[in-house]
Amino acid sequence: MYAVVDIPRFALQAVTRMEEGLVGKPIVLVDASLAKPSVIDCSVAAERLGVFSGLSLSQAVARCPEIIVRYRSEKAEESAGRALFDCAYSLSPQVEETYLGVCTIGLDGVNRSGLDERCEEIVSALQGLGLKGRVGISTTPDLALLVARESKRVMAVGEGLSQGRGDCPQRSNKMEFGASVCGQPHGGSRSLKAFLDSLSLVAAEPSENLHSILAQWGIHSAGAFVGLPREEVGKRMGKEGLDFWDRLSGRDERPLSVSDFSEYYRESLDFEYEIYVLEPILFIIRRFLDSLCLRLRRAALVAESLDLELRLADIQLDDGERVESARLSLKIPDPNCDADALFSLLSIRLENLDTDSAIAGISLEIDPVERSENQLGLFETSLKDPHRFSQTLAQLAGIVGPDNVGRPVVKADGRPDGFKLERLPSRVPPVNSVGAPISRGMALRRFRPPLDADVRTRDRRPVWFRCSRAGGTIGACKGPWAHSGQWWEEGGWNRLEWDVELKTGGVYRLVKERSQWMVEGMYD
Repeated sequence: MYAVVDIPRFALQAVTRMEEGLVGKPIVLVDASLAKPSVIDCSVAAERLGVFSGLSLSQAVARCPEIIVRYRSEKAEESAGRALFDCAYSLSPQVEETYLGVCTIGLDGVNRSGLDERCEEIVSALQGLGLKGRVGISTTPDLALLVARESKRVMAVGEGLSQGRGDCPQRSNKMEFGASVCGQPHGGSRSLKAFLDSLSLVAAEPSENLHSILAQWGIHSAGAFVGLPREEVGKRMGKEGLDFWDRLSGRDERPLSVSDFSEYYRESLDFEYEIYVLEPILFIIRRFLDSLCLRLRRAALVAESLDLELRLADIQLDDGERVESARLSLKIPDPNCDADALFSLLSIRLENLDTDSAIAGISLEIDPVERSENQLGLFETSLKDPHRFSQTLAQLAGIVGPDNVGRPVVKADGRPDGFKLERLPSRVPPVNSVGAPISRGMALRRFRPPLDADVRTRDRRPVWFRCSRAGGTIGACKGPWAHSGQWWEEGGWNRLEWDVELKTGGVYRLVKERSQWMVEGMYD
């Protein structure tokens, strides 16, 4: 058994899926690479207004002045083709990229129970990616393609599907002409004979010579042709007629050229027209993320970071350097493959992106990693909504910068208050890990940054100080404690510390670094 996923008007859909608000409008697709640009495809609305493929652009505009013109894009077709392959791959790894807009799936070893529902899921997934597709199921790749083209969503024709059973019956080498198939909720089930009787000969795509001969014989349906004796067809029409008869009857089963799953996590598009506002860019980004996240799920991966490039229409100069694009890199606090969460993070950051130039193209790349599954302890809890937490972090990063958001970790350089920021965890860490020392005593609440202070000394010990937060006569003093480090580098440091208690109350940390006095914090 085979399934074929077909996207009609593929080149047109590949372009229009990146724009919002084009559904139901008259659209023509033009190939600008041709010597004389002409219409290569058009929407149903355009056909109703008298536009068809082969017309020149001027002829199409004359027939329909409100026509919307779009140009064929190889990048858009490549992106749509990857989305089609990923959706087909969800059913079986035996996927052949037959040609643009068509994927053939081998169903050997696939559980036939619920096959129609899974094919429906493929159609729905494509619809979510902006592509209207259909699925045909039959006993050979060629028959499955014909069925797909006659289907509205999902339709099966031929033998080999069991109703409500999980077994995988063996195909017979010879198909019974009147065999029926299991029920299909949306496309319906049909016997091969009934299907071929309703299929016009033109839809079966015979050669021009065969079509001319059969028309003279009064044969206008595929069923009427297959009803002819095979031997008589061979005598009168030769090998060409026999091959066509075998293809329609299900006797000719070609092998699939299975394509490998490509680990490619980048989407790119060049715009036909320059874009000056954010909304269409956000729409394209969402399309990109839907496709990329689908690919991540197929490979059981998650997104660790996002790299967005907006190619500028007008090259700018920044301190004497040519700026051809605006770039945005985003680390994901909680790596995931949720398109909604990733889109929310990017849209928040894009609100703070400022450029004086129009946008001529866009690229989005994901850095994938394996999903980290951590077993929680008995008294540990995960964040109720890690995606919301990530969105909050993205908002903070947009305000203070991505390098200033994270969890502080003490650096092993000996400098008091020396720390670095690392990524925040997606789960709540335990209060006290096993074996970790328990902090005792007064806690020092540090001022960030430390406060400049005026200090009076006696016998090299502070006896009075004043800063913006406190000051007065010192009643008790402990210290000094000398700290130094990295003296071998330009940024080396050397400081003296005292803990002092004011007579009026309050305990503070005084620091002298070189000749500068500071109040580093107060004790709670």
